[in-house]
Amino acid sequence: MQTSLTSPRRPLPGAEFAQADLEAFDRLTSVELTPEETALASTPDRTDENEDRLFAVHFHPEWVGLDLIEKRLALAFPNVSDFMVIPTQHNRVTVMGPWAGVEVDCYAPGYDQKIQLLIHLRAEKLAGATKFLSMIEQTFRYRALQLLEILAALTHPSPEISREINSNGLDHQALDLASLYAMRLDQLIHSGDALTSPRSEMLKNRLLTDFMLARNLDVDPVLFSNSLAAANIVKAMVKHHLDYDRFHTAVEIVEEARSLGAGVVVPHPPLFWPALLDDLDVDGWEVWNPSTPKQTVFLTECLARARRKRPLLAFMGDDTHMSSKIRPNITEDKNGAGREIGFQPPWRDPVVLAALKDAGQSRERTMDEYRSRIV
Repeated sequence: MQTSLTSPRRPLPGAEFAQADLEAFDRLTSVELTPEETALASTPDRTDENEDRLFAVHFHPEWVGLDLIEKRLALAFPNVSDFMVIPTQHNRVTVMGPWAGVEVDCYAPGYDQKIQLLIHLRAEKLAGATKFLSMIEQTFRYRALQLLEILAALTHPSPEISREINSNGLDHQALDLASLYAMRLDQLIHSGDALTSPRSEMLKNRLLTDFMLARNLDVDPVLFSNSLAAANIVKAMVKHHLDYDRFHTAVEIVEEARSLGAGVVVPHPPLFWPALLDDLDVDGWEVWNPSTPKQTVFLTECLARARRKRPLLAFMGDDTHMSSKIRPNITEDKNGAGREIGFQPPWRDPVVLAALKDAGQSRERTMDEYRSRIV
């Protein structure tokens, strides 16, 4: 039985919220780009005029239009003659040209862990993908509800939460301030159309932290810092209590994807390394990702020793989130702004290249063979 992290006994803070709260919420959840943001979205941070291949199968357009992404890539790689570009929104199937992609959350019961998988398929297959799309939609709805669970846990903290806050050296004032922000944000979400409009894409866990930072109410800096810490503690507790029964299993996702001729890749595997020991039917792993950059040679060597029905391929995911490019002040990932779609530097690192060669891997081999596997 899941442990409840909420308690109805604690009274809410005051229910008033100011016009400034509305303005901050509107800004943080807007999916409309300003002219400045449009320019940022379509202009790359760097270019490579010598690159003739573009291989990008792990990036997140989020609410940025794909037409702007295409402009960005055309400027970044002006001389590309061969490309395979597939967006991978979180639990949202997105089509770009002949390809469709998604990064899906799923559950691996063998090692009791939530993992993620990159699924890539030909866009034409979506017409007959009713079951697959339903599975992804179910996952998206559940993940979108987690923010509301975090807000509820903060607004009505249970004794377990209070004990955890105290054990981390924080007092009730920090929790009370975090509760006030959570209550205000919850009211704002439910007072408009955020749950049913395109703004629903913005209802992610980081919205609470972003809202708190945007609405720092001129309180004592130490107290505010402690309230942020309290909010993050509760966020971690809610995520720890995630109900895995609501997820499809990794095997179910893979089997349905394979029925559509899709390819499957394990992204940033150090975050859930047991997946590498599993016999899950995948095409390969990311041996490099900006979030897990230090194990590239090791993962390449492990990949060479792994035995599968089909040889595993080495991938590198730039894992670019476009929110980091156009609204860097609202992202929790402070390194995210340095990522760029299509740029995966280790493909040219001499040490990594030597390891790839020893393993019989290369970017060209992965790109060509993976494309041929997706039917």
